[in-house]
Amino acid sequence: MTDLQLAPAVHQAIYRRWRAQTFGQIVGQEAVVETLRNAVRTGRVGHAILFVGPRGTGKTSLARILAKALNCTNLQDGDPCDACPSCVAIREGRAMDLVEIDAASNRGIDAIRELRERINYAPTDLRRKVYILDEAHQITRDAWNALLKSLEEPPEFVVFMFASTHPQEFPPAIVSRLQRFDVRRLTTAEIEGKLRRILEADGRTASPEALRLIAHLAAGGMRDAESMLDQLMASSADELDEGRVRDLLGLADRESVESFLAALVAGDAAAGIRLLDALEDRGRDLRGFLDQGIEHVRAGIVGAAGGPGDDTPAAMSVTELADAARRLAVIDPSRAGVGGLRLQLELALLPAAPLAALNAPAPVPASTVAPARPREPVASPAPPPDVPPARSSVRPKRAAATSESAPPVEAPLATSQPAEGSKPAEGSKPAPGGTPSPPQAPAPTGDLGVLHQRWAEIVERISSHPPTKPLIVVCRPVSAEDGVVTLGFPEDKGFLRAVAERRRPVLEEVISDVLGRPVAVRCVATNLDVLPDLPSDDEAAWLLSEAKRIFGDEATAADEVG
Repeated sequence: MTDLQLAPAVHQAIYRRWRAQTFGQIVGQEAVVETLRNAVRTGRVGHAILFVGPRGTGKTSLARILAKALNCTNLQDGDPCDACPSCVAIREGRAMDLVEIDAASNRGIDAIRELRERINYAPTDLRRKVYILDEAHQITRDAWNALLKSLEEPPEFVVFMFASTHPQEFPPAIVSRLQRFDVRRLTTAEIEGKLRRILEADGRTASPEALRLIAHLAAGGMRDAESMLDQLMASSADELDEGRVRDLLGLADRESVESFLAALVAGDAAAGIRLLDALEDRGRDLRGFLDQGIEHVRAGIVGAAGGPGDDTPAAMSVTELADAARRLAVIDPSRAGVGGLRLQLELALLPAAPLAALNAPAPVPASTVAPARPREPVASPAPPPDVPPARSSVRPKRAAATSESAPPVEAPLATSQPAEGSKPAEGSKPAPGGTPSPPQAPAPTGDLGVLHQRWAEIVERISSHPPTKPLIVVCRPVSAEDGVVTLGFPEDKGFLRAVAERRRPVLEEVISDVLGRPVAVRCVATNLDVLPDLPSDDEAAWLLSEAKRIFGDEATAADEVG
């Protein structure tokens, strides 16, 4: 006879073998467990219960244990005995009256109608029929409506239990009929304790650093921690240490994280890029590396503020930590392809000054820029002293007059004798016996001053492009520095700023032509009341009337200018 070769036993995942079977085995949910025990002892368990909380924290386990307690024939102070026929049948998955439904794949109205038809049949092997619906937030609204009446007045022998990670997606009419129990994330110490018990039961050992790292990476979920431990135990029969955990899970070592943060703070892009190359050569996951960096900086900030942070990076001040945190926090790890995570990490390494230089427009040779034509001022006749000037309701004609009367950029503004009754010019002395004018804010100078003086011309030219006219008549120049002109839009019309960002080429072309050199345009939402007035009353009145006409009378919406 030949020896028969026995097939190896089928491996069962740790999180299934170590699933809690009684309330006493639940880790970390003391408040929920005690409430459910009291409800079982006093016979006041509701007919519809909702367990909510992060993944892997024990929601489904609590539902199964509660189903055991409702059908157990030998309760132990509100806890199921896990030895009677009912408890054994539920534990082994043989109970016909315990129905677990994956609501993610049975979310439609047809599945719920089938369920509704079955609930009226009496239980066969248990005292009470229990329906557990996992991921119940994915049930459709029509399906909820079909279940609503059965959920409100089910048969006496039926209990509904729902588990969900997104309770906010439940219809209010459903939530009002459920008893809700919130399951919290587990602490690192609680996860470490159970992992240590699992290792001792399997005759394995692990260093405290390895267990702490696994518990930390689990982010409060026991199932994630048990899955990682299962993977690590299968990799080798030796003792688990921190280095093996990092290698198997694709994590960078602490020294690499600190070196990258040091390069980030120092602006040493070359050193940071070399480190990223080395991490990718070793197969490290850059998403995990970004998470490690953010967590490292956060721990440093919390530690510097007197909190429980124990990973404060050495030789880094709070200001440097905050700067590093801001640069890393704006990175989008989900962006794939060109300009993905790797490029974002490299850009974060660049210091602030080079980033500002990169944002500035490239200089244009002087030979390619047409010099501004000198313009001579044209004097306007003053109105008769006893006849007040009439304010016309028709927009003044300024296209040709403004372009010819505006002073050149380099030349100072021409001064003239003020007409009778007019305000003295800024900085001029009042006439003898006259009342001095109130102090005024200094007029804008440089490029911003040019924009203020020629703003009416800019509005006139940009308004010739109809889709852009509603944008330019309501904005105001805020600043002009380092080749960037900032235009301010009303705070209550933020959608205009977003539309203007898409039409910056039109704005940049006209403003660059007026200033005589290329500039970039940046659009912001701000309080326009704090900005200085435009120099001409007629021009300001015209701009105000145009804005009222567009946004007051015609009520232009976002889609009309989009």
